[in-house]
Amino acid sequence: MAETRVDLRHLLEDIRDSYPCPAEEAILSELIANSLDSGCSRIDIAVEPEQHRLTFVDNGESMAPKQFEQYHDIAATTKVRGRGIGFAGVGAKLALLVCREVLTEARRSRRCLASRWWLEDNYRAPWEETAPLGIVQGEKGTGVRLHFSRDAASVLLSADGVREIVRRYFYPLLDHEFAKVLCQIYPDGVAISVNGERVAVPPIDTKAAEYFVVRRGRQRKPIGIGFLVKSTRRLPEDRRGLAISTFGKVIKRGWEWLGITPVNPSMLTGLVEVPELVQCLTTNKCDFMRDPNSLQKYYKFRKGIQDAVTNVLENFGERREPEARPDRTIRRLQREIDGVVADILPDFPELAPLFGRRRAQAGEAAIAPDKEGKIVTNPAGIGDGGVEKSSAGEPGETDDAPHTGEPLSAGVSGKRASGSRQHRRRPGLMIGFDTETGGDNLAWLRGETLYINALHPAYKRVHGTSLANLYITFAVATTLSVHVEADRAPLDLMQRFMAAWGEAK
Repeated sequence: MAETRVDLRHLLEDIRDSYPCPAEEAILSELIANSLDSGCSRIDIAVEPEQHRLTFVDNGESMAPKQFEQYHDIAATTKVRGRGIGFAGVGAKLALLVCREVLTEARRSRRCLASRWWLEDNYRAPWEETAPLGIVQGEKGTGVRLHFSRDAASVLLSADGVREIVRRYFYPLLDHEFAKVLCQIYPDGVAISVNGERVAVPPIDTKAAEYFVVRRGRQRKPIGIGFLVKSTRRLPEDRRGLAISTFGKVIKRGWEWLGITPVNPSMLTGLVEVPELVQCLTTNKCDFMRDPNSLQKYYKFRKGIQDAVTNVLENFGERREPEARPDRTIRRLQREIDGVVADILPDFPELAPLFGRRRAQAGEAAIAPDKEGKIVTNPAGIGDGGVEKSSAGEPGETDDAPHTGEPLSAGVSGKRASGSRQHRRRPGLMIGFDTETGGDNLAWLRGETLYINALHPAYKRVHGTSLANLYITFAVATTLSVHVEADRAPLDLMQRFMAAWGEAK
């Protein structure tokens, strides 16, 4: 008889390797994410290093019998991309790699399902139903108990280590004030406790703090809300920078993803919640997808965040001002690009707000996401895109290397070189060079300035050669292309832009 055998250990290792973090962090973050997807308001974690075990209990809607069976199928998934932040109960499945057994209890009303599950060898992961284990004490909820091997030195056997993981990935739920922003998703809030002590955010010696609203498109639709805090001293490495979250889970933190470097990046921390970006998350919910449609949406949202954050940094005295560099060749290229943008704007009017053609309108007093990820008025009344400001005071001592941007022209007005469009106003586009941020992007928009990534290997290769102007023009076209309307192809703008530049006199 023919038999198909699946190497389950290898499959689990592949899943583990898809996460950009250690396995222990993936296990705990997935357990919490799936609990949040179940609508829980409380998560209790008990760490017992002497017994080599960790017990995880929530009070959410538990699994039905069919879901309970699927839960034990390593290859099964009940999650849909774009909905929720968990991934098919994979936390317990990954735990099979580091635990001698995984006990699970699912209680709903008077029904209770319980199981014992273990990885016997590379090809067998048997499980058996058991009598109720007493893990879940309430009327409903799910409990998972991990029994680690005796020789395991897991961070999950350290209460402090578990608290740190919770803070790193679910910071929005722990901040008392910002948790109000998420009240439409989690109406009762979410309390996470470790060994009976509620996990909280360590205090910061604050010099300045400000909420901001993120808006997008010509209608200035509110899509998210965030805050920035300026500390009086340097922050720990893992708290520096702006974190971006969706449905309360932090996806990225730092400044590189945003394409902005403040004057004192080590003294600034903050958070921005953008619920709609849940549709762009990878299957493991740890990063944003990189297909053209997802990237286009992500970059549009990021542009709105950049605009809002730039305003706050200016209030804090933390916005870097690029230094001018007179260069006739570059100035000529700037004028050509200004003219090309002016030529294509009638066909791509959605680009107009990027160049200051339309200012933001006064909007709602406050925002928050509802269960579907839409932004609605927040009854808690936090933030209005610039309220609750504290005085930024004088900028602190600069403790990081200065930015050496190179704007090419103000580009806010002037005459065209020829033709009947001689008196047309130019777009307010500025071009600079970023020598600090790095990354794979050719360029990025910050406010009304388009910065060329001067650390990109391709730019370094052409810098100082006859290809430099072509490279800069292509980088501008590529960056602008992600801001076209969703029903239009970014390639159309790039082709139109490059053709217009090639024909420029």
